[in-house]
Amino acid sequence: MPLRPNLLAEIQNALGAALPPSLTTASAANDLYEAYLFTIIINAARREGAARVAFRSRTQSSPTIFVFRTSPGYLASTTQDYGYAEIEFPRKPVLEAHLGIRVAGGSGVLHECDVCVLLQDEADICRNNPTTVAPRSSKVVLSVEAKYYAGDLGLRLGREFLGFDSDMSIYRSFFVFNRTSTSIEKLLNHKKKLWEHNISPLNATDVERLRNSFQTAFKDFNAKY
Repeated sequence: MPLRPNLLAEIQNALGAALPPSLTTASAANDLYEAYLFTIIINAARREGAARVAFRSRTQSSPTIFVFRTSPGYLASTTQDYGYAEIEFPRKPVLEAHLGIRVAGGSGVLHECDVCVLLQDEADICRNNPTTVAPRSSKVVLSVEAKYYAGDLGLRLGREFLGFDSDMSIYRSFFVFNRTSTSIEKLLNHKKKLWEHNISPLNATDVERLRNSFQTAFKDFNAKY
């Protein structure tokens, strides 16, 4: 069964029929995959009781097309009218979900978060700063390192994630991939990191488990604030 139409269908379902995505079945598979994981996060927030999930453009208005970021950049980049989601739980700080933004680690080095959820107050600091700044990792509630591969995943990808995670102060950081990898799974499990495999619209059980993990992250956020 072809995967790209399934990924695109899941993306469109999450956005709603009235908001077309910038991606198509001709888009790069990894871009579709990151957008698909973005929608799983959105669905997890809704299931956890978000009072409001609203899609916004870079100008903070309601978009007529949702522009997915397909290369890493700064949150406040004006290259395109990039879309993001506002997530609001009752009586809690507002959150934003973004794709492909640079985030500052504890060392000051910038890292790309394929998908992340952060405090809106931190996003506003980035948007309103006269200079280009990246959000601090300590203000990120949830992040996903997404790996879509047609072939085997090398162990180096797991090692790179460990390096990424060691410099970040993200509340919940996940490594998510579309296949299985015994070596990566053993490594991340040994290091007690959050990971999930076989994530695609064709594997409902694995997707449900990941969605539940994201939902738990939102539950913990609500308890913390």
